[in-house]
Parts: sequence; structure tokens; C-alpha cells
Amino acid sequence: MGDYSRDDMKRINYYIEENRSRFIDELFQFIRQPSVSTRNEGIQSCAELLAGFMTKVGIKVQIFKKSHHPIVYGEIIKEGQPTVLIYGHYDCQPPEPLDQWTSPPFEPMIRNGKIYGCGSSDNKGQLFTYLKAVETLIQVEGSVPLSLKFLFEGEEEIGSPSLKPFAINHRQLLKADLALYSDSHIHESGKPLLILGFKGMLYVELIVRIGSRDLHSMQATSIPNPAWQLVWALSTLKDRSNHILIPGFYDAVAEPTPLERKMVAQIPYDEQSLLNHFGIKDFLPGRDNSNYYMNLIFEPTCNIAGIVSGYVDPGAKTVLPALASAKIDFRLVPNQEPMDILDKLNHYLEQQGFKDIKIVPHMFIEPSRTPIEHPAVEIIKCSIRQVYGEDPLVLPNTGASGPNYIFTGLLGQPCFLIPYATCDQNNHAPNENMNLESFFKGIYTGITLIQNLAKSSSFRD
Repeated sequence: MGDYSRDDMKRINYYIEENRSRFIDELFQFIRQPSVSTRNEGIQSCAELLAGFMTKVGIKVQIFKKSHHPIVYGEIIKEGQPTVLIYGHYDCQPPEPLDQWTSPPFEPMIRNGKIYGCGSSDNKGQLFTYLKAVETLIQVEGSVPLSLKFLFEGEEEIGSPSLKPFAINHRQLLKADLALYSDSHIHESGKPLLILGFKGMLYVELIVRIGSRDLHSMQATSIPNPAWQLVWALSTLKDRSNHILIPGFYDAVAEPTPLERKMVAQIPYDEQSLLNHFGIKDFLPGRDNSNYYMNLIFEPTCNIAGIVSGYVDPGAKTVLPALASAKIDFRLVPNQEPMDILDKLNHYLEQQGFKDIKIVPHMFIEPSRTPIEHPAVEIIKCSIRQVYGEDPLVLPNTGASGPNYIFTGLLGQPCFLIPYATCDQNNHAPNENMNLESFFKGIYTGITLIQNLAKSSSFRD
């Protein structure tokens, strides 16, 4: 690992093993504290708990109270050395449905080598690896060899509404040579990953109201039904070949470079195994083909996330509803702008005769992608290889969305995602888990990354 001497490695290994139980206990404290951002459950207490862990490690900490949830910022400054910004989020999704958890969501426990708990992998366990890496370096080596800044937010699961204004107002505070982020999961084959970007997202709600109250369904001969109006509108957005019909939707899509296509083509791909994993018979086609990874990474989407109207409880109730709504998320690839897609959606629905549909935007996230040719890519690949014993697969971006555009676009920093969780982490779902040994591999990877980045100036501006 790294260029440490044998004695250095012995001291690092010894410190981590001697403190292994404490590291787990502290992570359990972190998971045990609820931090459900969508309903502001335990957020302030969790921010304070995280700040306490950081201070104990030796990081200078500030808590910035925002209009939504606090941002926890910390730093260790080494003058004249490269600066690495480490991003993460301490908020988590609601744990419901509670009856599907094998153990209570905020009472973490280890079963079969996995830590179970809400937020264990997304993102508390992965975030915590960096704190323990820094603690180990300080305790064993006396200090860290470069400047580190830490940006931990409590709003990632609700679209990070405070992060962009915070970055705009604190550009100098957040200035760094590159940003690191650990979230998501490694490849289903067990191979490590290095991810260079995220898709963007536009999340909207379509609402149709006709009449002031629900009526008896016998009135369907004469009274318009908003559910039909909504269904007709939804059917105009996408055809049966999976092509999105909004005029101009694909116009700005950045075509993958030959190198990006080559990297994705190298991802191990067992189509039948994936189909079995998802419990389906076939994958949808993209514009080029139905290759799962090519479409996951390079294709934008239009997805119906939920539809609500009328009576949906058990049994029958003959009702003509007054209200119908649907929530839609558009996953966007580089060069697509959420506001532009919203404008196109508004114009298209009006053209199709659906002026009575109200469009309520909920989330805007811009796409981001760091070039594969960036010099830090090889340094990070080397660091991962030294811990995992094999090269990581390199993905131009994942299919999910995240706030990486804050770093790559607004702050002008390359951003690199290094997942530590396994593919069965169940994030956003009951029995979310973090593999115990993956947590410790994350600590070793953080140590190696810090050491290797400190020894190279090739990635600096």
C-alpha cells in the first residue's frame, strides 16, 4: 500500500487493528442517530455528532446553518501542499416500510459480515472511512501530508438545495485541486470502481384537478376524469420503443468519446445474470442498442416515479376523482440542462392540448463528468489497485444523480467517486447494509490516496 516502508505499514496496520472495535462503535453511534432529511428528523443532532467526530480526529470544524439543513465543513491546512476536498452527506432516506427490516433501522448490528442500518452505506459508512483514514495518519505519522477540506451536507437525499448557493458564497473556502467522494457500490463482479461523473436530473410533478370534489362514478358519462387526462398526457412523453418524444429532448446530448465507449465496453457484462437479478426478461432498448451499461451511462431517461388518483385502498369504491398527479424524473447526460428540459416539457404539453396540467418542479441537478484523460485518474487507479489487488473499472459516469456538478462546473474541480459498498447494499430500501471489510478497505484506500496524491504534482492546476 502506497510507498510506505515496512515499518510504516506495520504501525498503520497495528493502529487500525488495535482500534477496530472503537471504529465500529463510533460508526454505530453515527448510524444510530436518525438523519432523515426529507422530514427533518434528527438532522441537527446528527450534524453536531459528526462535527464532534471530526474535531476529535484533529480537524478544524465549522457548522453552517442553512435554510434547510446544516453543512458541516472542516479543514486541515498544510501550506504549499496540494488540497483535496472530500465530500459526503450525513442525511439518509426515510426507512419505511419498517416491517420489512430484519432489525430496527436505527439500531445498527452486524450479521454475516455486514453492518445493517439506515444510512449505513448511503452515506455514513463510506463518509466515515475518510475520518478514520485521517485519524490513523495523524496518530501514526503525526500529520497528514497535504491539505484536506471536508464538505459534509445534510440535504443530498432531497437534491442538495443549499449546496450550490453555499459554494457560490464560499468559493475560496472550498478551493481545492480535486474533490473525492465515496458513495454507491462496487461492480457486481466484486471489482472496484472509479466513477468520473453523475447524470443530472429534473424531477417534476404533474397535477390535474377537475372539479372541487370526488364524485360518484356514474357521472363519468358527462364529467371529465383527471386520471384519464393525466394518462393521456403521460402517453405522449415516450413511445413503445423507449424513445422520448419531447421535441428537442436529445438535441444537446453529448456523444460519448471513443475512449469513453472503450472503457464502458470493458465492463464485465453477464446479461442473463443481470436480468435474473432484476427479475425481468429483457432490457429496454436505447438509441443504439440494449446493452445495459451503455444505456445506463450514456442514455437520458424519462421515468414515471409514481401516480396517484382516486381510491387505491383495498376493496371497491366507485368514484370519479377530482385530482390526479404523477411524479416524473428525467435523468440527464452531459450538456443537457434541467431548466431547458423543463421549458421543453412545458411547451410540449401545451402543444399537445394539456394546458390544464400544472407542472411543479421539485429538483434540478446538472450532469457532470470528469475527463478520463485527467492525470489524477492514474494516481487514483494505482491507489485502489494497491489496496484491492486489481485495477478498478473506470466508468465515465454512473446512472444515478448527485451534486458533482458543484465541483466540476461551479468550482472548476475534477471530481472522483470511489465506491466501497457492495452491490447488494440495499440503499434507499429496508435492510440497507455496509460490508464490514469494505468499510476497512475504504480506510486503507483513503490512507493510500492521501499518500499518493501528496507525492505527485501532476494533477494540480
